[in-house]
Amino acid sequence: MKRFLFCLVALIGVMVLVAPSFAVEMKINGLNRVKFISYDNMDGDDDADDQNNFVHQRLRMYFTSVASENLKVVYKNEIDFNWGTGRYENSRGRGGGIGGDTVNLETKNVYMEFMVPDTPLKTTLGLQGVTLHKGLFISDDVAAARFDMNFDPVSVLVYYANANDTDYTSSSDDIWQLVASAAYKAENMDARLTLGYEKGPNDTTSADVPESDDFYQVMGEFNMSFDMVSFFVIAAKDFGKVKSDGGGDRDYDGWMAYAGANFALDMATIKVAGMYFSGDDEGDLDNDYRSMTGETFSWSEILSDGYFWEANSNQNQIGWRHTTNGPANCPSNMWALNVGADLKPTDTTTIAINLYYIGMVEDRTVAGHDEDTIGTELDIDITQKIYDNLDVKIVGAYLLADDGYGVYNGDPDDPTVTQADNSGDDAWVIGMGFNYTF
Repeated sequence: MKRFLFCLVALIGVMVLVAPSFAVEMKINGLNRVKFISYDNMDGDDDADDQNNFVHQRLRMYFTSVASENLKVVYKNEIDFNWGTGRYENSRGRGGGIGGDTVNLETKNVYMEFMVPDTPLKTTLGLQGVTLHKGLFISDDVAAARFDMNFDPVSVLVYYANANDTDYTSSSDDIWQLVASAAYKAENMDARLTLGYEKGPNDTTSADVPESDDFYQVMGEFNMSFDMVSFFVIAAKDFGKVKSDGGGDRDYDGWMAYAGANFALDMATIKVAGMYFSGDDEGDLDNDYRSMTGETFSWSEILSDGYFWEANSNQNQIGWRHTTNGPANCPSNMWALNVGADLKPTDTTTIAINLYYIGMVEDRTVAGHDEDTIGTELDIDITQKIYDNLDVKIVGAYLLADDGYGVYNGDPDDPTVTQADNSGDDAWVIGMGFNYTF
């Protein structure tokens, strides 16, 4: 026994001596957030009682294993729930009930990142976050093989991603993306051009799945800044086609444009912006703007999914939405004008005020009537820094709704469709969040 203990101590000593030669640095960072939220009429139906008050909690942690400046592995997880929801369960988004003890850990990212020796090529393999064009092209976690090359002042990014694969043994029912993006950066300007292809499912054995679905998108962005003025322009065009057995083909012909300018004054920064996402007649979706899977464009609190995204679970019912193209952060058939101001009354306080007027490109039938306006939304965001890593945010938003703020259920010429009877009721959301980053 003594000989065994001596050998064990000697082995530990040797490991301690040689450890620096293969040491790996471990970094941990993340965020913890608690939000108190209250809202009403977020679903666009003024007869439905959706007034709600709740507390939402989220913890995200990033674990980064750094072997060298050329190699690292990243793991990111998340736990979130509303207070009072579930206990002793095995389910995501649960565990806030008395007793807790819920198995609710979610994996957000798992990937390795390394430089290919003697080249400018950085390779990232695994489930990772990708963001392009302020989220209008993509801002999401994807399982991808990504390759970045920096030829200063030009950089190139290429990635292949599986967006949805329901049966890994078949090539007919998965969705995958191939994206190439190039950027140029100078002292006071930068520009980016991105081309994406997305293959949709093409299982011809199912009546509701097309023979083929090929979607292409080209998106460009230009940003320029001066001493007191900065501006940006983002535009995109859809291409491609959905072919179906027996007819009913669809062309992807939509387009979008988003532009804005900021004016830095002594007391505030004034912002103006406008956005346009093409639409089409009801029942004919060719000209409706479609985004790549993974778009996350957050632009307001009520008609998008801003800081209180938890209140927007029913936004895909709103009349102007292209109902087959994602939730509130994937707009189509809409336009909006925005004016706002960012103020900093003290070193630790910031105030953001935004006013939006929102309309529809093409009319939608809501409660049996053609509607083309959504309403006017006012958002106010006050952030107070408490410590270096902790702030409190108070957010309030109110929508002065027009009749277009209602539920759209499909083609009004279809006798099987029942249109909603209620629309045009104002909506609001208010709350407070404590945000700790580490």
